[in-house]
Amino acid sequence: MLPSISVVIPTLNRDKYLIQSIRDMLQQQYDDFEIIVVDQSPAPTEDVQALIASNPDKLRYFNVDFKGLPQARNYGWQASTKDVVLYIDDDIRANEHLVAQHAECYRDASIGMVAGGIDEAHRRLDDGPRVGVFSRWSCTPYRGFANHADQFVDHVPGGNFSVRRDLIKAAGGVDEQLNLGAALYEESELSLRIKQRTGTKIFFKAQARLLHLAAEEGGCRVLNDVPKYIWGLSHNRAIVMYRYLNPLQRFVSAFALIKLVLAYSWSDRSLRPIRAFVAGFWRGRLAGKQQAMCSVYFER
Repeated sequence: MLPSISVVIPTLNRDKYLIQSIRDMLQQQYDDFEIIVVDQSPAPTEDVQALIASNPDKLRYFNVDFKGLPQARNYGWQASTKDVVLYIDDDIRANEHLVAQHAECYRDASIGMVAGGIDEAHRRLDDGPRVGVFSRWSCTPYRGFANHADQFVDHVPGGNFSVRRDLIKAAGGVDEQLNLGAALYEESELSLRIKQRTGTKIFFKAQARLLHLAAEEGGCRVLNDVPKYIWGLSHNRAIVMYRYLNPLQRFVSAFALIKLVLAYSWSDRSLRPIRAFVAGFWRGRLAGKQQAMCSVYFER
């Protein structure tokens, strides 16, 4: 039996892209699904309001008063009443079979999460052999999600993945401590935690595919601010290191991170990236010893 699905779209100041994404989702050839938009923008534009009004049976829209991708993901799964939550970016294009391709994977009861294929509009993504591999010696989540071969993987891509709702609830939701900067590693940490706690598998379905437009404005990108990027990177990577790596792996991966920070510092011609690394890593180390933090948005 195929599951019911909630397509959750977190968004922030990307209305012209969001409208395209919603329209593609409204064309999905699947019986039991809904679309949930978690909008962190100040207010919906007239075009978005018109789209909402014309699709009351399929589209649920929430204009929230917080900003953060992990928070928006948690809000989305808590708002959902379906069996599976499918997360996509707000700046994508997809054919009418995306939802069905994700749903088919859940015929296998051992599969708890599904990673979908991603093509980039403006650059060629890696489609090499290290698809969805998480290296514990460098604390690096390799992507490779442009690949066309179905396979089991270690983690999912944030812009196209699904998860059984009961599993994300049991695992404690997306960790909102990973909200800093561009929210790096939030989907990888969730993948590792769900596998660790539930023992379920993560499957890469290549044909559950979308095109990522990589909008330059809006969203949670950190552009042209090296210290801010290093702060978020160091903080979030430290959380993952102290939760899922043994002491030797932590030492090796910390050394790799320091080399990266020194390269950024040399390029920036300043010590600001190093200071950002020290502050971010220390705070992330403390957070990594704590449980994942997930706000409660709906009382049930």
